[in-house]
Amino acid sequence: MDHARNPVLSGSLGRAIWHVAVPAAAIQILVFLNNVVDYYWIQKLGEEAAAGQTQGWTIFWMLASIGQIFSTGTTAIVARRVGEGRLDAASSAATHAVRGALMGAVVVAIAGYFLVPFVAENNASSARAGRYTLDYLETLCIGAPFIFFFYVFEGTFKGRGDMRRPLRAVATSVGLNMFLDPLFIFTFGLEVRGAALATVVAFGFTGSILAVTAWRRQWITRARGVDFGLVRRVVRIGTPVSIHGIVFSFVYIFIVREVNLAGGDPAAAALGLGLRVEGLAFLVGVGFAIAAATVVGQNLGANRIDRAHRGAWMAVRYAMYFSGAWGLFLLVVPASAVAWVSPGALAAHYATHYFHIVAISLAFTAVEIVLEGAFSGAGDTLPPMLLGIPFTLLRIPAAMIASRGLGYGVAGIFWALTLTSVIRGLLFAFWFARGKWIHAKA
Repeated sequence: MDHARNPVLSGSLGRAIWHVAVPAAAIQILVFLNNVVDYYWIQKLGEEAAAGQTQGWTIFWMLASIGQIFSTGTTAIVARRVGEGRLDAASSAATHAVRGALMGAVVVAIAGYFLVPFVAENNASSARAGRYTLDYLETLCIGAPFIFFFYVFEGTFKGRGDMRRPLRAVATSVGLNMFLDPLFIFTFGLEVRGAALATVVAFGFTGSILAVTAWRRQWITRARGVDFGLVRRVVRIGTPVSIHGIVFSFVYIFIVREVNLAGGDPAAAALGLGLRVEGLAFLVGVGFAIAAATVVGQNLGANRIDRAHRGAWMAVRYAMYFSGAWGLFLLVVPASAVAWVSPGALAAHYATHYFHIVAISLAFTAVEIVLEGAFSGAGDTLPPMLLGIPFTLLRIPAAMIASRGLGYGVAGIFWALTLTSVIRGLLFAFWFARGKWIHAKA
């Protein structure tokens, strides 16, 4: 492979990061916009529907985190092979990763479908909100193969450093979701289940476009069978990041429940809105994390360690600039603007309070997100799990103590989320600076 023609391996490092990060961030925002569109239409059904979908959405993170096993592992292996100049090996790895992802999706779909009634029944603030949660999750579990299909191809394109073609596919799917949401929710009378169905269709449509594109560019092959050794390597690399994501999602099940106890459906609906607005900084951070994973993975494969190191920290700085600016905006956002997208006045009050508290943590969250991407690109995914999980789990007792023990209610829960984010960001920066990720195998 001619490294001089690959902007990730040669030339301006800043330009290479932006080349990957901008379309990658746009993809994340568009995928997230599907959920924002869902919430916009669902909140018209009332606070119970909005609270039920919020509970379902936090559990959906768990499903998506399992899918990220294949996205993360595929990115690391494909990027390393591209850096080594072994393009045929990169295509073979992507092919077998796709097959492994689909097998995993079937298992998750079956298990999830039978587990979600228990989750919905035990974590909703009201029977009607629980019914909405169940409707939302059952549909998403059935659609798990389409979701996994998207994620594994996203990982392939990330490893190759090409995020512009996926951007076009995702943009098309968002338009499709905008059309299907009101049709399924209101015209067909499917309510929350219709929003979930629209999301599944959007994921499946996008994954299909990426599959066709990858096939035409020979980034997947006709290799027979399944290379279970390669699939195990993908799973080994992707699992620690996925476990962290699963724990994160699991914790939020309890956080939403605690918020429900402290403030009822309005507070739960406000948390859902707050997470979505805060999520813009998160998603831009993910864009730079994808750039960091690509730069680190390909440059380690090409034995350009200094460039990999500089690229990771440069991506961190860029993400911090944006997150800091977004945090400043949240500090000054007027309550009237929040009320426009809120299902009620009390929910708007809680959401505004959430913005003002969480704003100070966004720059630290950017550090964590981007460095987790850098670790993943190196194939060294165990440290992010070991660093992130303890302080993610700490959110449960911290929220309970702040809300119940200290009497701060909903605000105490929001402060628990914020302070643990600050600590995690500092820990990630310290551990990455140690440099042991350089010696990881992928």
